[in-house]
Amino acid sequence: MTVADWLIYGTGWRAQALGGLVVLAGLGFLLARLVGPARALRTMAIALGAFAALVYGRRERQAGWNDAHVKGERDADAAIDQAGRARADAVRRDADSRRLRDDDGYRRD
Repeated sequence: MTVADWLIYGTGWRAQALGGLVVLAGLGFLLARLVGPARALRTMAIALGAFAALVYGRRERQAGWNDAHVKGERDADAAIDQAGRARADAVRRDADSRRLRDDDGYRRD
């Protein structure tokens, strides 16, 4: 897992949103001091709208990642169970040594 993957998927979207809000608050304060409160408020409203869309995207992305992870575990468990059943069937089928010379339908010339 790369650092970017860890930041996107390993850190919860709420923690990411909180960190982003802290950064935006500092930026808003700096803008208010530089260009005045009215312009800073308009600029921050646009920035907050973009930030809200980003947070929503991260939340959905993490939900999809978690769903895929759960599905992968479920599929792996099913494959392990299927392999165990196939192994048990093979042991049961091959337990009778009288059938070792039976024709299985394949030619091995």
